[in-house]
Amino acid sequence: VTQGCDTDSLDLARTLALSHPKIYASFGCHPKAAWTYDDDLEQQLLDCMKACGPKAVAWGEFGLDYSHAYYGKLAENRRVQKDVFARQLRLAIGHGYNLVIHSRRADRDTLRMMRRFVPRNWRVHVHSFRGSMSFMKAVLVEWDFAFIGIPGIVTMRDQHGQDLARQCPLDRLVLETDAPYLPVQSTYFSHPGQIPEITAKVAELKGLSVEEVALRVRENARIMYGV
Repeated sequence: VTQGCDTDSLDLARTLALSHPKIYASFGCHPKAAWTYDDDLEQQLLDCMKACGPKAVAWGEFGLDYSHAYYGKLAENRRVQKDVFARQLRLAIGHGYNLVIHSRRADRDTLRMMRRFVPRNWRVHVHSFRGSMSFMKAVLVEWDFAFIGIPGIVTMRDQHGQDLARQCPLDRLVLETDAPYLPVQSTYFSHPGQIPEITAKVAELKGLSVEEVALRVRENARIMYGV
């Protein structure tokens, strides 16, 4: 599942999804691009969803990101992000789309807005998660079909990321690469071919066989995305 989440990536994601039988796409506005969101961009996103038909499997990634050293602290930037997040939540749920949510250093506001807008039975993928343990546990308790995305950084010396993988129940976990970002250990960029390495690391952390983890996370992806 690839993503079109800003003006630069929409056409690329649409083209990939329509050109390969095993590539699917989600479309939305990344929080770091929230300042670009307007009626025209919203229509572009909806047009991409329509053009891809069944190959468009979710809305996102979208959400809140307060991680920037300067802009992340500005009240006006946070207000814009929250307004755009709320607008997209209403739109996506109104259309029945699954959600791919990005939350970075914004757990409290993300959770508050999810509680306000997202029904308990909605399918939610919390993308490439490395937030707080309390946020993860709250999401898993409050949404029956929420899944936590574990990326390649779990293979690095990242104690918190590994603790999240250990604590997340296997039936609520999906694996991802966030290609080309968040690479596995000893590499400089990520790609879907690294999923087996991530799977092996999660199996090691959980004390399970690679086959058991691989089969379960594949089923989780089917539940989340329908593919």
